[in-house]
Amino acid sequence: MKTHIIRWVSSVTGGIGTGKKLFEKEEAEQLAVELNSSYPDIDHEAVPVVPPAELESVPLQTGGLSAAMVGLAPGLLTEAGLPAAKILG
Repeated sequence: MKTHIIRWVSSVTGGIGTGKKLFEKEEAEQLAVELNSSYPDIDHEAVPVVPPAELESVPLQTGGLSAAMVGLAPGLLTEAGLPAAKILG
């Protein structure tokens, strides 16, 4: 089942982003490894997406957000309870 997306953070600019394409867990993890190898200044990770129906049960964490996290998509959280970035595309 395709439940994971790729999220990235630039170690140079601090910019962040989230892919819009869904992958199976293993496929997303492998892609993150390949992207990290090809683009060493950007940290890519495979993260599960929380279905909208489960958003109410995930506590919103707002403390300690960095300036790089300004402009995140409201209400869309990853399974870890972190806000997902706006979809770029």
